[in-house]
Amino acid sequence: MSQLLETITCPVLPAPMAGGPTTPELVAAADAAGSFSALGLGTCSVDVARETIAACAGTRFGVNIFHPQRALTETELAAAQSLAAEEGVVLGDVSLNFGWQDKLEAAVEGGAAVLWSMFGVFSEEEVARIHAAGAEAWTTVTTPEEAQAATARGVDVLCAQGPEAGGHRGVWDPSAEPDQRPLEELVAAVHQVTDLPLIAAGGLRTAEDIATALAWPGVKAVSCGSAFLLSEESGTSEHNRGLLRRGGKTVSTRAFSGRYARGLETAYTRAHPKLPLVYPYLNALLKPRRAQLDADVDYCLVGVDVMKLRGGSVAEILAQLHPNGHE
Repeated sequence: MSQLLETITCPVLPAPMAGGPTTPELVAAADAAGSFSALGLGTCSVDVARETIAACAGTRFGVNIFHPQRALTETELAAAQSLAAEEGVVLGDVSLNFGWQDKLEAAVEGGAAVLWSMFGVFSEEEVARIHAAGAEAWTTVTTPEEAQAATARGVDVLCAQGPEAGGHRGVWDPSAEPDQRPLEELVAAVHQVTDLPLIAAGGLRTAEDIATALAWPGVKAVSCGSAFLLSEESGTSEHNRGLLRRGGKTVSTRAFSGRYARGLETAYTRAHPKLPLVYPYLNALLKPRRAQLDADVDYCLVGVDVMKLRGGSVAEILAQLHPNGHE
């Protein structure tokens, strides 16, 4: 059993959101409210990762890191080059390992209570390193098969992420089509193959949603990301805050980053509904247009039911989602 999940008083965890939304301030606010959150270090540089980890000193916090990505096949690389030509830019070199090992060490040395892997699982040696530091190893899974593999590696907690989640879907095989089972069915299937404590994630918007999910077999906590995008402590940009307040349709597509991710539909996602795997090249290709706030290529990752999102402090949002969190 996860000692950390046993000690929190609020089982609603603000999800680790890479790219800026999950700030040290948000993590600290969650900790102060009896919850727990993790930094989303994603594709940031190792230097930025170290600075962000250092800013969490004195707080119980976790660190979520992206597992190294396999190299693109010749066909996938050709597709990326074609998109680059379409944008009139040169396809540059990108990191496929995201500073995985350096970020893992920085998190361990920086006192993280949890190291949380996305897009894959830690090796047995890495799990042993994490445990030796007194921390827990958590992994995001999207299928029972991933859950079995993670359990075999010795991780402590699994986050079962369903199709309505905002941001990237944590599939381990980047070329695979994501499992589309509703979250309740996915959690049940995962629970059948592992005794590990589960965190349910994806599309949970209300106190009723959360109470229901917490009653599912194996579920010890829920993870909510989108619910905190408009919080006072989040690092969500003013541009994206405006888009979120306006609302709209969300889609799950590779047309945001080259990997499946859910966000607000744009002209680009409509024009490229069947984009092949080109992650992580796509963000670099579209970066100039996104820097100009070109609405056609907006990058506002968010889950379903955008109109249900509210602002306020992290503590206020937690109290709304789990009214009994402090009892």
